[in-house]
Amino acid sequence: MSENAVVVDGVSKRFRLTTDRPLSLKEAWTGMRPGSGRRFRRVRSEPFWALRDVSLAVPRGSMYGLVGRNGSGKSSLLRIMAGIYRPTEGRVEVQGRTSALLELGAGFHPALSGRENIYLNASVLGVPKSQIDERVDRIVQFAGLEEFIDSPVKIYSSGMYVRLGFAVAVHVDPEILIVDEVVAVGDEEFQLRCFSHLEALRAQGVTIVLVSHDLGMLRANCDQMAWLNRGLVAAVGEPQEVINAYLDTIDTEAAASVGHRPRPAGEGTSPLAITDLEFYDEAGHRPKTFASGDPLIVRIHYLASEPIDDPVFSLGFYDHNNLHLAGPRSHVGGFRPGKLDGGGWVEFRLPRIPFRSGAFHVNAAVQDSDASFLYDRRAREFWLQVSGEPDPGANGLLNLDGDWRAGC
Repeated sequence: MSENAVVVDGVSKRFRLTTDRPLSLKEAWTGMRPGSGRRFRRVRSEPFWALRDVSLAVPRGSMYGLVGRNGSGKSSLLRIMAGIYRPTEGRVEVQGRTSALLELGAGFHPALSGRENIYLNASVLGVPKSQIDERVDRIVQFAGLEEFIDSPVKIYSSGMYVRLGFAVAVHVDPEILIVDEVVAVGDEEFQLRCFSHLEALRAQGVTIVLVSHDLGMLRANCDQMAWLNRGLVAAVGEPQEVINAYLDTIDTEAAASVGHRPRPAGEGTSPLAITDLEFYDEAGHRPKTFASGDPLIVRIHYLASEPIDDPVFSLGFYDHNNLHLAGPRSHVGGFRPGKLDGGGWVEFRLPRIPFRSGAFHVNAAVQDSDASFLYDRRAREFWLQVSGEPDPGANGLLNLDGDWRAGC
């Protein structure tokens, strides 16, 4: 038996896009263009390649992640792996019984009850009725739909659809499980239960192919990852390397969109470089973990190979999903470092850490005095670990300094 559960070899997928759409409600209703006198018009279409020459191999028993922006071809690739789409070019080899959860309500009949849809889905996957008779109670309990399981699924919410679909998909003894982002529709408690169950399946040797925008979850759980960009494979490898490459592209495009110009290739080494970033407490110590609410000093070390006048330093605080939480810049507070020449450091001081417990990566950058030309940037190299909950009753990502008052 092959060491790979799924092999994708040179796969391309082409769709036809309609380019001649009605220009008005009247045209859509009558099928006639104003002034043309023609009752019927020819609908034109053009090819759209959702995937181009995609090749990758999913090792048996691994959790394999796919990442990329919306429209990059991830869902099309999953549907090809699941046998729903046929590739226009190339081939896919899947070795093992496959179960897939790809979209809300996929495979459900709206007029049937949840219980009837369990049996319908299982029969499509080739699971005997006798096995489902033994497992139906476990499926219903896992989905948490005891109260609604005999009601037609057309009354279900999106979260109920996902819970039922996931419960069926993971209880039919799959050898390969293919899951799209739909799991994110469920509430937090159900998501934790889902990922706990995925870990249990992987421990049993089930191969899992997963699309998600939760980069922290992918980084922590996947054995390998692939990044799809506009239908092409942009990177394949270790999760941290693939995620960094993916985010570097997003960061570069975001900086360009607001007018930040990187140093052109071929101009040699930048005259001003960030050499390190350190986290200190008020006593000048460097603890491995800080408590939420504690003071924090972020020290940026630099090296200037020639005199640089009043550069602008900036920091970016991000959570594990690359959500930008804060981005202080030195010139906003009126700080001017003066002329830099040689090595040195600048500091950003927080009177209290506003982040609740977790791991946060801190990016550092330095630009010219107009904050338009980028000398250097260090991304996803420095991590701030925050622990503790000074206010267990608080909610959200941040602990805010604020006062409550009352009046009448």
